[in-house]
Amino acid sequence: MLESYAEQMVRLMPYACAYNQVICNQEGQMIDSVFLEMNRSFEQQFAIQASDWLGKSASDFWEKLNFNPHILYEKLQEAPQQVHLQSQAGYVQLHAFLLENAVFALVCHPLPRDETSALLLQKQALEEAKSNLDFIFNSTQDGMFLAEYKDGAFYYISFNAAHERITGLHSREISGKTPHEVWGHATGERLTNLYMQAILKNHTLIFEENFNLGGKSYVFLTSLSVAQKAGRQYLIASRKDITQYKQLEEHHQVLQERLQSMFHDHIANMLIIDPHTGQILDANPAACAFYGYEKSDLLRLNIQNINTLPEEEVQKQRQIAVEEKRAHFIFPHRLCSGEIRIVEVYSCPIADKNSAKLFSIIFDVTDRENYRKVLFQEKELLHTTLKSIGDGVLTTDTVGNITSLNHAAENMTGWRNQEAIGKPFSEIFILQNEETGQPAKNPVETVLLTEELTGLENNTILCNRCGEKITIADSAAPIKNENGKMFGVVMVFRDVRFEKAQQKEILFLSYHDALTGIYNRRFAEAEINHVSQKTDMAIAVIMGDVNGLKITNDVFGHETGDALLQHVAQILLETCGRQHMVARWGGDEFLVLLRHTTQAQADALVQRLKANFQKHTVGPLQVSVSLGCAARKRPAQDMRDVIREAEELMYRQKLLESRTFRTTIINTLLSTLHEKSMETEAHSRRIAASCKAIAQKMQLSDKMKNELSLFSVLHDIGKVGVSAALLCKKEPLSVQERSELQKHSEIGYRITQNTPELSVVSEYILAHHERWDGTGYPKGLRGEEIPLCCRILSVADAFDAMTHERVYHTALSKEAAMQELLRHAGTQFAPDIVDVFVEILQKTDLAEQF
Repeated sequence: MLESYAEQMVRLMPYACAYNQVICNQEGQMIDSVFLEMNRSFEQQFAIQASDWLGKSASDFWEKLNFNPHILYEKLQEAPQQVHLQSQAGYVQLHAFLLENAVFALVCHPLPRDETSALLLQKQALEEAKSNLDFIFNSTQDGMFLAEYKDGAFYYISFNAAHERITGLHSREISGKTPHEVWGHATGERLTNLYMQAILKNHTLIFEENFNLGGKSYVFLTSLSVAQKAGRQYLIASRKDITQYKQLEEHHQVLQERLQSMFHDHIANMLIIDPHTGQILDANPAACAFYGYEKSDLLRLNIQNINTLPEEEVQKQRQIAVEEKRAHFIFPHRLCSGEIRIVEVYSCPIADKNSAKLFSIIFDVTDRENYRKVLFQEKELLHTTLKSIGDGVLTTDTVGNITSLNHAAENMTGWRNQEAIGKPFSEIFILQNEETGQPAKNPVETVLLTEELTGLENNTILCNRCGEKITIADSAAPIKNENGKMFGVVMVFRDVRFEKAQQKEILFLSYHDALTGIYNRRFAEAEINHVSQKTDMAIAVIMGDVNGLKITNDVFGHETGDALLQHVAQILLETCGRQHMVARWGGDEFLVLLRHTTQAQADALVQRLKANFQKHTVGPLQVSVSLGCAARKRPAQDMRDVIREAEELMYRQKLLESRTFRTTIINTLLSTLHEKSMETEAHSRRIAASCKAIAQKMQLSDKMKNELSLFSVLHDIGKVGVSAALLCKKEPLSVQERSELQKHSEIGYRITQNTPELSVVSEYILAHHERWDGTGYPKGLRGEEIPLCCRILSVADAFDAMTHERVYHTALSKEAAMQELLRHAGTQFAPDIVDVFVEILQKTDLAEQF
């Protein structure tokens, strides 16, 4: 009965009344509610139909009223609640109290006008404050959320717009939910622990946290602050998205690590320098190794201690680098060892806090610079060579136009380089055949077509700009780049007129004797082979051997000997005529090939030759040639046999004439000696007499006496090879003149050595100026090493020279000369010989004969 009255009372009462059933999840947390009953006043107050809402979710109802039933339900757990709401009919006061089975009742009645006005003003102020707070809360770029800490758990209340944007979650989706419900167990556990630290420490907690939202990683700088109100604890969180900052920081860190690694690990030498003082602030290991310093030692140095340029110049270049006017430099740097290396430096300023530093990368380019220097020298050498080379050098492009001429090419063509550049090769280089006068082939065109080396035809002449015709030889070759592509032609040519003349001379010399101008043996043998084929031709051969050539060379020099050979050749040519071949067969032998000549005719020619030779002299010597001739006796006779027969006759003749000729030469030489010097025949006779007296006193053998006698006559025969001016000079002789005079003993040795009848005294003549003490010449013999005949002649010759007038001194008396001999005994003269000779002089009454 009472329940029926109560229900009727609720339906009919003027106050709006309704029942809400709370719907909870498994954890007992409210997730929604549904209307169980509502009276007519409730329908009128809120302008709804009960049929539309009973048994259905009340979320939209509460959302239209801008009211959170979850908060209301939580508060109802402790006590009935009273709140003000704005309905369609105006403001109402809502009384809520909790019934059994999670049902709460709502009783509403309209507020009086005055209370409504006050409430409106209060609500307006609150709404403005809330709007301002929402504006701030939702306008900040940082993500913010509000959560309540209750019963050891955290419940999200709301996210601001930034946080919703970041997480993709709306406030209504997370309102009243724990971190575990929103983020999952693992993340929720981690966040709950962090939130709990803020509660326990009761102060703001700031930390970085990583989130993976929507497949994208974020890094937040999170601030957690604790707030309390009406006994409740709230957590206010601010999340600043620092993902890009962290990425930039990481990137910066990576760059810094890379730069640090590049600086320390790079093989290039790197220095950081104070641009104002030049102090070395940092150096990488490569630089320390290169300069040979420990890093600590290197950092105590200024760059001026390394750079060998003047300090002011180093400072100037450093300032240029700081001002970025130039970044590349070449310097000479001194290593710790003292070695100077050429380095290439790339410098630029780098920011370092409030001041700039100079960062330098340094490369050792000593080898490169040396190589560059060598290349420059080679280039200059090539340029100088091309300018000074005797060959003409020109280059063209790929269409045959001139691109350069060197000096020699300018001189030969008559064109200046600047005038010729760009002109066709055929205009500058007019080529003709020397024999036909026809145009010669264009070598540049040939190379351009074939891309191969080519040369000019023989007998090609260049008709230059001045009309001069020059015989030239040349070669043209393609100029190619490193890829083998031709980009021009180079032609080298030279004037061969002189070469052709030389070739003619060489050809002449190949068949002629260089000294006499007549044919040489090579030509003679070829000619003999040629005429030997003509069996019907009478052929004879004359062989001649020049007498006394060696003695002429030894006494008067090879120039006189050469003149003797030339005289003989000329006499042969003049006597035999040009119709016969005259050739120099050997050193002192001549051959005459007589064509169409019989034996009788050859004998007659030999007689004429002998007569003509007797008419000529060379110096003091009579021209003498031993001759032999032979004729081919039958057509098939080998010419070598004929030549051999003529040679045998010539040698036989030479044997017959040799003794007489040698005697004649010796007499001629002695006569010449007496004519050109003070060595008279009387002097020779006096020395011979003195030597004979000494030999008798010493009881020498007859053989020794004969050798001594011949020696006394010939001892100075070598002076015929010394100039008369030197032999008769009154003034003291120079070192060179004395050396020239001393050669007469060697000349005399060679004269007598080559004369069998006189060779017995040749060794005496060589040693006749040796001295007893070893200071003589030419061998420096000492004491009894000197032949006895030389020791005797030395004393006799000196005595005669002192006691007779000479151009360089007056004659001494016999006694004074004897004293000189005694004074020099043991040094210049053999003491025993001096004693013997002085004893002879003292006892002989006819001393005047000496």
